[in-house]
Amino acid sequence: MNEFSVNIQSMKNKLLIIIGVLAIAGTSVNAGWFGAGVKPIPYIKVPLVKLVVPCPSAVAGPRAGTEADANISTQGASAALPWFRGSVRWPSLTLGTSKKNVTIGPKHRDPSKAAAKKKAAAAKKPKGKRK
Repeated sequence: MNEFSVNIQSMKNKLLIIIGVLAIAGTSVNAGWFGAGVKPIPYIKVPLVKLVVPCPSAVAGPRAGTEADANISTQGASAALPWFRGSVRWPSLTLGTSKKNVTIGPKHRDPSKAAAKKKAAAAKKPKGKRK
């Protein structure tokens, strides 16, 4: 019978650890204080701080173009050579709460929200009559 004996104390400790981890994970997700994600833009969030680091993009092949070009703006930088193009958007750091905050760097928006705003603005424009 000793082969099947179970240490009750170790089972209690493991159960308490599992309950504690689930409780911490549940409250942090619901409270919105901690978080991390990769879509639509990778970010890490801790209390009062959010760091957004967009992924760089690169294209190689005939669709990249055949001209050399370079561009730097407030949103990011891009460079192109024949058959190669790459771009990177600048990271941003947001300090404060959701109502009162300061962002250092460009404000990154959810692409779906930006597209929805464009569609709504286009729908409000009066369409001209064709002759």
